[in-house]
Amino acid sequence: MSPFNPESFGRYFLVDKIAVGGMAEVFKAKTFSHGGFEKLLVIKRILEHLSENDEFVEMFIDEAKISVELQHPNIIQIYDFGRIHHNYYIAMECVEGKDIKGILRKLAERRKLMPTEFAIYIAHEMCKGLDYAHKRPDAHGDLLGIVHRDISPSNILVSYAGEIKIADFGIAKARISGYNTRDGVLKGKFEYMSPEQASGKSIDARSDMFATGIILHEMLTGRRLFKTDSDIKTLERIKAVDIKPPSHLNPAVPKRLDALVLRAMSQDPAERFADARAFQSALIEFLYPATPDLTREHLGHFMTELFSTEIQGERDRLLEGTRLATELFDHAPEIDLAEEWVEEAGSGQTIQTRPARTSVLLTIMAIAVLSLGVFWFATKTPTPTAIEGAKIVQQQPEAPRPAEIHLRIKPQVEAKIFVDGVHVATGHQWMQSGLPIERNFEVRVEAAGYQTHVDTQTVADGDRLRLSITLLETSPPVVAPTPPSPATTPQRPSATVPDPGKISVNVRDGWAEVYLNGRPIDTTPLYNHSLPAGRHKVMIVNGATGERKRRTVTIVPGETTRVTF
Repeated sequence: MSPFNPESFGRYFLVDKIAVGGMAEVFKAKTFSHGGFEKLLVIKRILEHLSENDEFVEMFIDEAKISVELQHPNIIQIYDFGRIHHNYYIAMECVEGKDIKGILRKLAERRKLMPTEFAIYIAHEMCKGLDYAHKRPDAHGDLLGIVHRDISPSNILVSYAGEIKIADFGIAKARISGYNTRDGVLKGKFEYMSPEQASGKSIDARSDMFATGIILHEMLTGRRLFKTDSDIKTLERIKAVDIKPPSHLNPAVPKRLDALVLRAMSQDPAERFADARAFQSALIEFLYPATPDLTREHLGHFMTELFSTEIQGERDRLLEGTRLATELFDHAPEIDLAEEWVEEAGSGQTIQTRPARTSVLLTIMAIAVLSLGVFWFATKTPTPTAIEGAKIVQQQPEAPRPAEIHLRIKPQVEAKIFVDGVHVATGHQWMQSGLPIERNFEVRVEAAGYQTHVDTQTVADGDRLRLSITLLETSPPVVAPTPPSPATTPQRPSATVPDPGKISVNVRDGWAEVYLNGRPIDTTPLYNHSLPAGRHKVMIVNGATGERKRRTVTIVPGETTRVTF
């Protein structure tokens, strides 16, 4: 990348150019203040010749208006919007990392696939952000009706710490949008559209679910799903939903995960997940017993290993750019921050003016009067009440949240599950929400060939209880020896089968695939996996580098052997 000469841009100092496209350019920027304070952020700036294009400017303003309403850890945060000279800009959160498009390209160069655990986690975090955006209300409690419409690998960022962020609500559909797409005009990247979007039909939040399913499919397989040599063919493939399950290209993908991906990409929106929350819940259930926090940490290690060279280059450019920008700041004239945006009556344009001195005096007087009124009102109004219109309504205590339980049984056998003596399910897992709060309950699990497991648990308000039960095989009965007859040889009594033990496997500073006796089992961390007593071979394969390590362990009946690489 060619060197970038830092430049001042209003109160901001551009220190490094991240990207430039046909409509906008993106920079890392710094702001400085007294006492050595400085802040790193990103400036997205319309190319100067497009600032005269009313339609594009209106779309850019819509992006700022919609994004600033969204305050969520999985969505890029907006700090500022305005115009400096003839350049409209958005100041936003800086995510030091890569987008999914860049990650998949890097993996393809190394002829590797993204680990399944990370693909599921990324899709899970995307669903969290989308569910928040889809259900975001305005100040009156009415839904904003946001649909992103451009969920694609280049708009999903993964930080070097393993955080997931959704970016670019530039063509999002919402009630507060000033710009409306004309009928028959397709907005977004064709290969990540839903069938209804590709057909120019009305769309809702389930369209974003379809796009999320496409990205998950591509992360699992490393292949573009709908991309063809022409836009027309791409749109036709999408409308026909001409796809194969991920396991067709990557046999390591479990069939149960195939079903989740294909459901998200159902041709009929009614057959998809009802909302992003439902898709998120299905993904986290599949990911269990791995936890999102631990997976994020492992993803961070994976990212820093994958992009170690790029990270050092980015840091060097940022340090040099900051040094030069600091010199610019030290010699820059004071910036007048008294200017404000006002709307000219009778037009849709915005202009900058300097407020009149009379207006300032009137404003100060109004604030003083308002402050006296607030003080008087506060002393006259009882504290436990809230004002709604002209009524004073007693605030109600927050309703208790119901609890939830998720039970998994290992090995995956057909077991009967009883709760407080009532048969609730047959299988290897059971999930129940809406449980009464603050109660004890007994769980009993019965399966042919295994010892009955009985456990007592306590659940409280809002708990999300996850139980993993490992059933132990029943020992065959001991056969009493038969007294030998003169004509027969004495028989030895049958030996009892010892109880199994357990093994837990983990690695430091990363993650790996776990093999036991040559058979793939799971990824780290592996907790309390049941094994017969005796000697076993453990092998791990580093998910980022492919490095292998082996160890032989002895499993002791009834005990857990912990192995750390």
